[in-house]
Amino acid sequence: MSINKVKAVGYPLAAVFDVNDQKSFRMLILWLEENILHTYVPEKRTELQNIDSPSWDIAFKNYCESCSSPIKTTEPIDQLEWLLGVAIRLIYNKQKNKFDSETKKTLEVSTDVPMIIPSDNPIDNLDVNSSDFKEGIEKLADLLNISKHPDHKITLEAIHKFITKRLNEEAIKNPSTILPKGEAFPLEKVKGHKIESKDPTVLHAMKVLRLAQLHRLRDLQTCINECIVGMQEVTSDPKTDTKLGKVGY
Repeated sequence: MSINKVKAVGYPLAAVFDVNDQKSFRMLILWLEENILHTYVPEKRTELQNIDSPSWDIAFKNYCESCSSPIKTTEPIDQLEWLLGVAIRLIYNKQKNKFDSETKKTLEVSTDVPMIIPSDNPIDNLDVNSSDFKEGIEKLADLLNISKHPDHKITLEAIHKFITKRLNEEAIKNPSTILPKGEAFPLEKVKGHKIESKDPTVLHAMKVLRLAQLHRLRDLQTCINECIVGMQEVTSDPKTDTKLGKVGY
């Protein structure tokens, strides 16, 4: 039996309560009746109050029947568990507004505090905003010749993309698969941008973005083509019967 229920009802002797001790058990039952349950009128509690009486167990059985206990077992501990549940419900109903208010305050406080789950992984314990972390990202960006962004997290994302695409196991084994092929395309020939600017630096950046967008569109078109081919392999299976002089059945 959980001692938390005994503490929840405010039993003054909860710290020394022993469910296996007969006297301690009977004292708790009497305290619940006199202070919370009030099933009997005071005059009818005499048999429960006589905790040393040999007939106390019979009185307790009659008391449980008077409380309309649904417990069918003869174990006193099971009856006590049920009586404690009834007592807790009565306490809550009498002070519902107080408990609801305290619960709301607890929830509001707990939502403001981030849940921290301990981890043995050293990466999970890194402080991404520390000066050492930022300095490490800058050194790595210089090593890989990657332009730095004012936000070090975006720089880290660029480093991640570069490593996964250019420094993966397959690329290291066969570098020719990732090296650009063909002649370099001059930016002067890039057209199609609608924004005009007299600043050559802005125009240069716009052309670079245009080429990057075209590259993404080509990748998208490749994926679409692969999907079409895959669907055709499932849906198209023409069978030719030359005797019939037609395709399919």
